[in-house]
Amino acid sequence: MDVGITTNGDDVVVRTDRLTLRRVRPVDAEAFLAWRSRPEVMKYLYLEPWTPEVARERIATWAAGAFAAPGDVLMLAVEGPGGVVGEALLKWAPGEGQVEIGYAFHPDVAGLGYATEAGRVLLGVAFEQYGFHRAFARIDAENLASVRVAQRLGMRLEARLVENDLRPADGVWASEVVYALLASEHEARRRP
Repeated sequence: MDVGITTNGDDVVVRTDRLTLRRVRPVDAEAFLAWRSRPEVMKYLYLEPWTPEVARERIATWAAGAFAAPGDVLMLAVEGPGGVVGEALLKWAPGEGQVEIGYAFHPDVAGLGYATEAGRVLLGVAFEQYGFHRAFARIDAENLASVRVAQRLGMRLEARLVENDLRPADGVWASEVVYALLASEHEARRRP
């Protein structure tokens, strides 16, 4: 996969052979609403489905936010053929050098490999651009598609938390798996 990373201040733009990942803009609210309004998507994000008002508010917050300290979120819109088809995020976690990665896509593009491609970009940006030491993904154990993405990214299973969070969508106590990768492991995979 050929990847080009460019930055202009807080703006991050990454192009792969098939995708462009860039910081969200207020005009992306409608695109995000196309998947974030769907209960089957939001179930695994532990959130209620979005309304148009929530979409505009959240996207405006992410578009204006900095990515410079623990708690900050860098939300990237994922553009594929035909426009914005998903999202990819880095969330600066507490603790030295820790970052959480996440991704969600419109169900219409499931199975095309976009989540794995975007995940590789996230890891590259996290380690190569921002210099994080460890990246991790927290995934609902029932979300097998996301688990497979983490595995394809070379992340290792570090923890299984049993019934640790209540999903608002269905009121079920869900279990979570944590996958992670170190910067040194990422670098070793990049070497020929």
